[in-house]
Amino acid sequence: MTGMSFIQDLAVVMVVAGAVGWFCQRLGLSLVVGYLLAGAVIGPFTPPFQLVDDLERVHMLSQVGLVFLIFSIGLGLSFQRLRRLGFSVVLGTVIGAILVFHGCRALGGVVGWNQAQSLFVAAMLMVSSSAIIGKVLEELNATHSRPGQLALGVTVLEDMVAVVMLTLLSSLIQFGGGASPPLAQTIGALSSFIIFLLLVSLLLVPRLLLRLTESGAAEVRTLIVIGLLLSLSWLAARAGYSLALGAFLLGVIVASTPHQPEIERVCAGIRDMFGAVFFVSMGMLVDFHLLADAWPLVLLLTAAAIVLRTIATTLGLVLTGNSINESLRAGLALTPLGEFSFIIAQTGVTAKVIPETFFPMAIGASLFTALLAPLLMRRGPAISNAVDERLPLFLREWISFYHGWLEQIGRRQQRSVVWRLTAPRLAQTAMQILFVSALLLFANPIYEHLAARLGANWPFPGGLKLLFWSGFTLFLLAPLVAIWRNFEALAMILAESATQGASRRRALRPLITTALKTVASTVLAFWLMALLPFGFSAFWVFLVVLAIAGALAAVFWRRLVYWHSRVEIELRTQLQSALGPASPNDLAHALRERQDEWKLQAEEFVLPDFAACAGKRISELALRKRFGCSIASIDRQGFLIMNPAADIHLYPRDKLLLIGSAEQIDLGARELGVTKVDREEHDLEELTLDIVLVPHDCPKAGQPLAGLDLIRQVGVQLAGIQRGGRRMLNPAGTDCIEAGDELLVLGTPKQIQDFREWLNPPVSPLAE
Repeated sequence: MTGMSFIQDLAVVMVVAGAVGWFCQRLGLSLVVGYLLAGAVIGPFTPPFQLVDDLERVHMLSQVGLVFLIFSIGLGLSFQRLRRLGFSVVLGTVIGAILVFHGCRALGGVVGWNQAQSLFVAAMLMVSSSAIIGKVLEELNATHSRPGQLALGVTVLEDMVAVVMLTLLSSLIQFGGGASPPLAQTIGALSSFIIFLLLVSLLLVPRLLLRLTESGAAEVRTLIVIGLLLSLSWLAARAGYSLALGAFLLGVIVASTPHQPEIERVCAGIRDMFGAVFFVSMGMLVDFHLLADAWPLVLLLTAAAIVLRTIATTLGLVLTGNSINESLRAGLALTPLGEFSFIIAQTGVTAKVIPETFFPMAIGASLFTALLAPLLMRRGPAISNAVDERLPLFLREWISFYHGWLEQIGRRQQRSVVWRLTAPRLAQTAMQILFVSALLLFANPIYEHLAARLGANWPFPGGLKLLFWSGFTLFLLAPLVAIWRNFEALAMILAESATQGASRRRALRPLITTALKTVASTVLAFWLMALLPFGFSAFWVFLVVLAIAGALAAVFWRRLVYWHSRVEIELRTQLQSALGPASPNDLAHALRERQDEWKLQAEEFVLPDFAACAGKRISELALRKRFGCSIASIDRQGFLIMNPAADIHLYPRDKLLLIGSAEQIDLGARELGVTKVDREEHDLEELTLDIVLVPHDCPKAGQPLAGLDLIRQVGVQLAGIQRGGRRMLNPAGTDCIEAGDELLVLGTPKQIQDFREWLNPPVSPLAE
């Protein structure tokens, strides 16, 4: 009957969630609010409507929903997107999180919370709601502003902060008991585990998805991805971390592959279903009696979210080079607490680390900050201007000096040859050290598991330990060789730099190289000794294993170097593919630069299965002639058609990127019957906008655009013409280009360069 009860509970959750969600949509409220209210109504703490009364089944529903919800969050955060956010936004987010952490510790000391309670409250306040922030910014038409972009970038990165904090807290709970390990040790182990999963997933998942695309059906790929999702979540939980960690990492890896659109589309229904299940199950855990007792804590957490988060985020962004006005407006936009807040609270309450009142406190504060967010964002410009005007002169001058100093450091790093040579190797070495650390941390539990099954004296007295660690050392040799080769390269680079211009350079350079390698080998030995699980009682085992490793390294050194090179090349290839193009000159960047000047926007839409325009050619739709907008690109199941020609047909599930003014795009989308894609402008890659001047002796001047057929000739679209003080957005085919016109051209950087040459072709010597 347990299975039937589970089906009954699931049916109740779905029906009530759908009904309340529809009602909240009609009122203009967030779906998350509706799901929480639905759960509170049907949960075990709300008589007489206790439609679901088994808390164990409620927790099971929430765990399944959590896995798919976090996976969907990871799918929206690819390596390309992280790269485009920039280091300053990443560093600003980290600084803001650190300030919130220490601010909550100080608040906990005043209120009387213990260390664990302060830590959980800090984790609740470290994350904002990306869904609410994105929706309010869109309603205020502030998505394309600099503060809006900063807020969107920070809230995306705070999802990563939340996953790390949830994992860290779960680890402290699991390993804690009477005496929890030091925080630095826990963070080190967590970092090693994350790097291990990332590197292994980067090497395996993209290749697996490519192979399945070539030979497997869509449903097979879906099954494999969901199987990997559940497996990595289980592995993270078994390692002592949160289920969310494995789900999030797999989502990020999949999001960085060309298969992301298809997997996101296939998993959308599963995500919506289990996301609703998760939020409803969270609402079921709300005890209204506890909520009535916790209302002072709700007000306290709401005030802390508004004041502490605003100050911390503003300082973090200012310290990374952003102006006070823009940073403060972004900080005010980041006050709504995210869904992770009550996930973290529920984790602590379930583990009995924090009082039960903390969960309704998190729910209430999330709802209050969500309701206050639109007001704070609307008043943001006025508040930031008032603060900026009242800043003391010395503080304004100090900030200006500090920002100038940051720019100088950035320029020096770009010019520094030593930095350009050492920075990639330092990052690579750090990742390899964390990878090997994870292997060493996993080795002892695996050995103990084998010893429990086979016995420590299999196949001879003390044989299992000797055989296992010898085999493990052989497996570990390749990454250790990689670390040592990077140390050698760094020592040579630093010695070369240190002896630049010295009179005895030839004699000093090998001495410095040898000294640096000696220091590196000593540090490497202490690091291995600290992680290997051998005490003095098993010192002889360590010596035997070390001797075997030395002999194998001497015999197979060339082969180990070859294996390392192959793995490094493959990993570099996957990373380059995942990070995408390095150039920031993409369409989103170009649109932001020309937003005020041309009033040009770009939005992505998907063509439904039964759209009336499906199967028609672009020329038949005449979007530019009828509405003034045009199709910049078509994403067809991962295959991108940029600046499509007029005879291209549209098919169901095509993703169309429309450009034009907001009104033109709206009219064109209504005519096509397409659905807007909920995707931020960071995802617009490859295409860009640029100004091209028509030369005075241009042979194409005076010809209509229809006759020039720019898309077929050079692959670009003409987004606008500026002639004197007059601008034409998305000109028609009957319009002509004239000498001296400034053309707003849409295409890739290479296509735009080819267009410039096409307008002014070189004169043939024979013609002269």
